[in-house]
Amino acid sequence: MLTTLLLAAATQIAPAAEAPKQEKKICRREVTTGSIMARPVCHTKAEWTQIDTQNAANAGQALDQRSYRMSPQRD
Repeated sequence: MLTTLLLAAATQIAPAAEAPKQEKKICRREVTTGSIMARPVCHTKAEWTQIDTQNAANAGQALDQRSYRMSPQRD
């Protein structure tokens, strides 16, 4: 009876630790400059969001610089 009580107490004190779930990888095919072969690039959803945000910021900055250079010069 004592062993049963000790065993029951041990299972209540140290429950099995659950492993955290890993985020699912999302793969996209990207073609690098100078190549005709696409290669898969895999990241999590959060990483893709960060990459897409940075790419949009870079594109906006490039367009702003281009429009600044193309504007008529003032004397």
